Amino acid sequence: MRRIGSTLATLAAAGSLALAVPGSTFAATGFLAIDGVRHDDPKGCFEITRLSTVFNFTDTPALVHNVPGCAGGVVQVIPPGLAVQVPGTHSIFMG
Repeated sequence: MRRIGSTLATLAAAGSLALAVPGSTFAATGFLAIDGVRHDDPKGCFEITRLSTVFNFTDTPALVHNVPGCAGGVVQVIPPGLAVQVPGTHSIFMG
């Protein structure tokens, strides 16, 4: 009986988590500009190969990772409406 109770509790927690973050699977609304190249409603990982100016004109924060492929740690968050310079060999995730 305890096993059924813990299974149901685990399923309930997973369901709550899935409902708590519904927008995470959709593209951001707006555009991301990397060195003047516009990416409308961006979603996914964008590589930064050299020092670049990044403008976040979306409705979600852009996460700057310290290695390519949006792996490694998040070293900076670019809030909506702001622009920053991002070093090369970094990447930006929009989710």
